[in-house]
Parts: sequence; structure tokens; C-alpha cells
Amino acid sequence: MFQIGITTGNRPGSPMLVLSVVLLLALQPNPIRAEEVTREFRGLTLNANLELAEGKAISDGAVLILHGYLAHNKMEIIRTSQRALLDNGHSSLAINLSLGVDNRHGFFDCTLPHRHLQEDAVDEISAWVDWLKQQGVSRITLMGHSRGANQAMVYVAEQNDPLVSRLVMLAPGLTDNMEVFYRDRYGKSVGDTSDVAYRQVGAGKGNELMPDTDLLGCPKALVTAESFLSYYQVNNKFRQLTNYLSEITVPTLVIAGSLDDRQPDIEAIVTPLLESNYIRLGVIEGAGHFFRDFNIDEAMEMAIEFIDGQA
Repeated sequence: MFQIGITTGNRPGSPMLVLSVVLLLALQPNPIRAEEVTREFRGLTLNANLELAEGKAISDGAVLILHGYLAHNKMEIIRTSQRALLDNGHSSLAINLSLGVDNRHGFFDCTLPHRHLQEDAVDEISAWVDWLKQQGVSRITLMGHSRGANQAMVYVAEQNDPLVSRLVMLAPGLTDNMEVFYRDRYGKSVGDTSDVAYRQVGAGKGNELMPDTDLLGCPKALVTAESFLSYYQVNNKFRQLTNYLSEITVPTLVIAGSLDDRQPDIEAIVTPLLESNYIRLGVIEGAGHFFRDFNIDEAMEMAIEFIDGQA
């Protein structure tokens, strides 16, 4: 960055000082046109980070970005993705899923009761798509990381909105590893807790809280039976990657990391689907689940080429 010295002898408001400040500002990179936007939804305030590319209006199109489970729109992978999109002329809207919390920021507070459902994410995606439509947006690419990728997938497959023209899925979740992940983390079968939750729902107490319940990244939390089952029930639609991808009729790019220990089988599972005219697969060598450091640059280069229709 260039710097211009301003001598202490310049008085405030003097021509030399004003000229120096103008030159300094002229040499700075263009500032990010970023702002937090909010909207009301079912008694809650939803928020999102909107970044507009230079010379673009939101009506020119946007990438709507979802974070992973219990996360937020300012985590590294989301911030880096928005910056890469901005640098390549793409505006983006990175949303915070409410998870039942009014105007939520940062990671979900595990001390709060879990009453949120996975289905809520699809409804909130729809709310933000409607908001973009109100701004006159011409086309939308939906992008999600981890669980957010699966939630975006379900939205695209079920809503079939003609304004959503492309889908990018970074390290989506798989069905087969859910039990293994839960047992490794909590030392017990997810089925044990599911049985308790099913009995509670069967007794008409699905909205009542179960104490000391391990859910996602929150150990010994307060969780409703319905909330637990929305994430862990057998045949959970948000984990049915092959079933839903086979139904999608918009160009879709799945990006996997070769060293992703959380979702290690993405390439093997998605490869048979590549016969479809809509599904594409990219693998970033050496990348883990969060595409850290230069891996996210590679992933976003791949994603931007796809969004631009070059790949």
C-alpha cells in the first residue's frame, strides 16, 4: 500500500493537507460495499451480510451463501468466499440462520434450548430468496458449506425456483457417517437418544425439552424431541445426498476435499451421479472439511468458473 506523508506543519484545512488526503484515499483499494441487512420472519429478526461488487447492483444477480451447522456468516470460510466473489465481480448475501434465536450472531450458544428444526433452514432460505426478488435480483446462485450445502440442496430440489440458476455445495454431509460421528464424539449410539425422542413425540410431548441431550456440537444440552429427530432421524432427507442430487435440474457443482475426515466419501458417492447433465464434481487435493488457507482459494476459483459458466 502506498503511503503519503503529511508534515506536521500543515494546518487542518490547508490546501497541502487536503491534497495529500485526497491522494491517499485515491490510492487505497476500493472499499467493500458491505452492510448488514435484516428482515422479519415468524416473529424473529433474520440478518445477513450483503456485499455488492464494484459497478454492480443487487439486481444484476447474487450468490446466496449458507454456513454449516450451528455456525455463522462471519466464519473464515464464509468471509473468504465472499471476498473471492467480490474480487471477481459477484455480489453475495451470506445469511445467518436464526436457529430460533432473534437476530443471531456468532456461533450458536449451546446453553440455549434447542428448539430449531432442520426444516426451518429451508424456510429461511426461501425468505431470503424472496427478499432478493424484492430487490429486483435477476438470478441467484445458491452456495452452502457442510450442512448448509445439504439444506441448500433440499431447497433447490423441493422449491424448483426458476430464479435459482446454479447450486454450489462445499463438503456436503453424508448419511453413512452420522452414526460414526456421533459415537466418536459422545461415546454412544445416536439410536439410543432417538428412541427416547420417538417415545416422547409419540406421547404428544415433542415440544418438551429433554435434558442432558447431546446434539450436533452441543453436549448435554436442552433439546426438544422434535429438534433432535429433525437432525438425527433415520432417512433424514437433508442427508440423502444421492436421492436429492438425482432430482435437481439446475447445474450443480459439488466440491470435496481429498483429506476431509468428516465427509471422506463424497467423491465416491457423487461420481456415479456425474452421468447427469446437471451434476459436476471438483476435488481439492490436500483440503480438509473447512478448505483452510490456500485450499479455499482453489475451491472458490473452481466455484467462480462454474458460476461464470466456464466449467
